[in-house]
Amino acid sequence: MRLMIGLLGVFIAFVGLIIAAEPRLILDFLSRHKKKLWLHGVAVAFRLLVGYLLIEFADSTAIPLVVAAVGWFAIIAAIFLLILGRANFKKLISWAVELNDAQGRAAGIIATLFGAFMVYIAL
Repeated sequence: MRLMIGLLGVFIAFVGLIIAAEPRLILDFLSRHKKKLWLHGVAVAFRLLVGYLLIEFADSTAIPLVVAAVGWFAIIAAIFLLILGRANFKKLISWAVELNDAQGRAAGIIATLFGAFMVYIAL
C-alpha cells in the first residue's frame, strides 16, 4: 500500500508540474475529452482510490488524523462528482478549461504539493 500511495503521489506531482509549467497542455486535453464517459469515470474512481488508500494507511503515518481527513475529503469529492451527473460534470470541466494561465499554474502548484504530501507520507 505504501508503494501505491508513493507512486500515485509521484504521478499527481508530475501532472501538477506539467500544469504549472504549461497549463494549456492538460486543460486542452480535458477540453477535448470532456464529453467522454471515461473521463468522468476516471475522475470518480481516482478520487475513490486515493481516498481509500489514505484512510487505510492513515494509522501508519506520523499524522494519522490529517491523512484520514484528506482521504475522506477525496471520497466526498468522488461522491460529489458522481452525484453531479454527466451534464454538470461537462459544465465543470468547461469552466476549468476556461481558467487563465495564472489560475491554471496555481492549480498545478497545489496538485504538485498534494502529490509531494502523498510521497512524504508514503516514506
